[in-house]
Amino acid sequence: MLREPLAIPLRDARPPLVLALDIGTSGLRVFLFDARARPIARCIAHADRPVRTSVDGEVTVDAEERVRAACGAIDTVLASAGRRAGEIAAVATSTFWHSLVGVDADGRPTTRVLTWADTRARGAAAALRREVDPVATHARTGCVLHASYLPAKLRWIREHDAEAYARTKWWMSLGEYLYLRILGARRAAHGMASATGLYDQRARRWDRALLSHLVVGEETLSPIDDAPLTGMLPAFARRWPVLANAKWVPAIGDGACSNVGAGAVGRDTASLFLGTSGAMRVVYASDDPPIVEGGWTYRLDRSRVVAGGALSNGGNVLGWVARTFPDVDVPRALRRPPVPGPLIALPLLAGDRSPTWNDAARAAVAGIGLGTTSEDIARAMVEGVAYRVTRLWDVTSRAMPSIDRVIATGGTLLALPWLIQLFADAIDRPLLMSQAGEGSARGAAICALERIGAVADIAAVRSPIGRTFRPRPEITARLRAGMERQRALEEALAPLMS
Repeated sequence: MLREPLAIPLRDARPPLVLALDIGTSGLRVFLFDARARPIARCIAHADRPVRTSVDGEVTVDAEERVRAACGAIDTVLASAGRRAGEIAAVATSTFWHSLVGVDADGRPTTRVLTWADTRARGAAAALRREVDPVATHARTGCVLHASYLPAKLRWIREHDAEAYARTKWWMSLGEYLYLRILGARRAAHGMASATGLYDQRARRWDRALLSHLVVGEETLSPIDDAPLTGMLPAFARRWPVLANAKWVPAIGDGACSNVGAGAVGRDTASLFLGTSGAMRVVYASDDPPIVEGGWTYRLDRSRVVAGGALSNGGNVLGWVARTFPDVDVPRALRRPPVPGPLIALPLLAGDRSPTWNDAARAAVAGIGLGTTSEDIARAMVEGVAYRVTRLWDVTSRAMPSIDRVIATGGTLLALPWLIQLFADAIDRPLLMSQAGEGSARGAAICALERIGAVADIAAVRSPIGRTFRPRPEITARLRAGMERQRALEEALAPLMS
């Protein structure tokens, strides 16, 4: 099935269009962008996709189902584009980081796709922390030994599904698998490889020491290269003749794409993202990636680092609050004056990443009394997320003290201006609201435009900014006190959540 990609030049000098895929954990979208990274009206396809979960921590998707869904969405957008489809010069993909799927010699999946949220490998992560130096590993790979990352996932699959492990010839991300099916070639961009926990950030190659410890051959991982691929397999060449000369940019992690799409590029600018999960990131060119204590360091490409931290609990907490307390108006609850001895919540419904990286952590609420209402609990949970965002800011700003601008982005956050204000109060910094829209897909398109030479630099593409939310000192003081109470609760519960 594998073959070498063809080198085919762009067809003409017209301003190019970019077909951009945004493949998320629970859905996917496909867009068409012009040479200024503006979406083409009506050329959009989207679909929610199934995620399998279980009480033991499984969060997986079906690789073949995702490929079929992505291809169907591409069909829809190409049909909507009409004659303009012939102007597509590049295909770009943004997809979630830290995914893992096994593939056999025939190019078919041997496992489901384990997502970043799958915590079944927490025991394997704990074993690795005992076997190798976690501090040195973090310094080298930019990643902690945690269930989110591939070292623990690989160990877990070997121990719990030996038959699938034995049948696997290659290990790859979902984005790599999509391109394998369409192009017949294996390729991992630096931006995707760097977030696996198996990548040496300074050497910019697979981390040989960790692979040796795991007894995983480097040949089972995709070659690392940012260069675009061309030349589809015959079935897809017949299906999409208008893409015959298009350059397929290897898939990039959605977090890095989100920064680019929002215009958060440069050492002085951070993005605060909130979707299902959350993150704070800084993207800038560097040959000397920082070590972020309590956070991580990845890459956008070979020359640019992505540094910051991540939350496992963001929009998923808001969703839980809405389902559990459907009659509560959260913004109104937040406007009420706090009562003496307020509740304090640890909103760790999906474990924790930055700063504790405790994948066994769970949610808790303290201070409930006979007079406690559903509104009180909902408010405590949402403010609890704000406290975690503050700790995320502390992790990121300590490692990169030159940050002087923070851009708010992510579908969940941008849809809730009251939440942007709460986060501005919590971190005691102004938050600038991104107006770019479709951040991850747009970022992937901008990266593709740079890769094909249509723009000189990703920072040259204008990204509009809207309203600024400024912190309110009296609210900031109250939230800082609440964060300290949350920290004390977390420390008290630590022996029960390990």
